Amino acid sequence: MKVHHQRALRAGKLIALVAVMTGAGVAALAAQAPAPAPAPKALPLPVAAQPHAPAPQSSSSATPDVRVQLVADTIATIGAPMSGRLTQFPLHDGDRFKQGQTLARFDCGEKEAALAHTRAVLESRKSVNESKQRLRALGTSSQVEYEVAAADEKQAAADVQAAQTLVENCSVTAPFSGRVSAIYSHNYQYLQTGAPLLEILSDKSLELEMIVPSMWLSWLKPGSPLKVSIDETGKTYPATLSRLSGKVDPVSRSVKVYAHIDNPSDTLLPGMSGHAAFSPPAGVALTSRQ
Repeated sequence: MKVHHQRALRAGKLIALVAVMTGAGVAALAAQAPAPAPAPKALPLPVAAQPHAPAPQSSSSATPDVRVQLVADTIATIGAPMSGRLTQFPLHDGDRFKQGQTLARFDCGEKEAALAHTRAVLESRKSVNESKQRLRALGTSSQVEYEVAAADEKQAAADVQAAQTLVENCSVTAPFSGRVSAIYSHNYQYLQTGAPLLEILSDKSLELEMIVPSMWLSWLKPGSPLKVSIDETGKTYPATLSRLSGKVDPVSRSVKVYAHIDNPSDTLLPGMSGHAAFSPPAGVALTSRQ
C-alpha cells in the first residue's frame, strides 16, 4: 500500500515537471517569433479619382502672361564734338534739362582766336574788293583784278564760317528736354573727338514694348485699347496700341508690339515693367495658341 503511494507521488511530480518545461518552451518560441508586420496604410486617392473632383484645367486654355516694359521713345548718347578739355560739365545722373541748355563746354581759347583772325582777314578782303570796284568804275582796274578781289572776299567769308563752326562745337547743347540717364565723363577731363559724354532721354514720351502670340494679329490692330499694370508703382494705366513689328518670330510664333500710355504719370520711368491686359472681340479667347 505504501509502495503504491510513493509511485503515485513520483508520477505526479514527473507530470508537473513536464508541464513546467512545456510551458517554458512555448514562451521561448513565442518570444523568438517575429512581430507581425503592421497593416499597410491606405494611400489617398488622386484628385482625378476622387468622387466629384473637378478636372484640372489645361494650361493651353490659360490666358498668357504678357509682360511689358517701359522704354524711352527718344534716347541719345552725346559724344564729344571736338578734342579738348572740359571746362563745364554741370549735370549729374537723373538731372533734368531743357532744350537748348548747355550740357558741356570745352576750353575754346584757341578756336576763338582763330575765329577772330579769320574775321580780320575778311574785313581786309572786303576793303580790297570795294577798292577794286571803284577803280573798275573809273576804268583804271582790269576785269581780272576785280574778279580776283571778289573771289578773295568769298574765300575769307568761308574761312570765317568754318572757324565759327569750330567755336560752336566748344559748347554742347541739349537737342530736346529730358533727363540724364548716364554719365561717362567728368569735368576737367581731356577727351578725344567722339568720346561719349553722357546719355540723355526724353521721359515725357515713353513707349511700351511687349511680345504677344502671332495669332492675335487676326484682331490686334494699331489703336486697340489695353490696360497696363506697372509693378513698381502698383497702379493700372489705360494704354493704346501704336504699332506692330515688321516681322513674326516663326519659332515662338510671337510678334513684338508697341503701345503708349494715354496719360503718363511723372512717376513712370524707363525700365519699369508690368503686365498687359487686352480686350479682344467677342468670341475670341486670349490663348497662347489658337
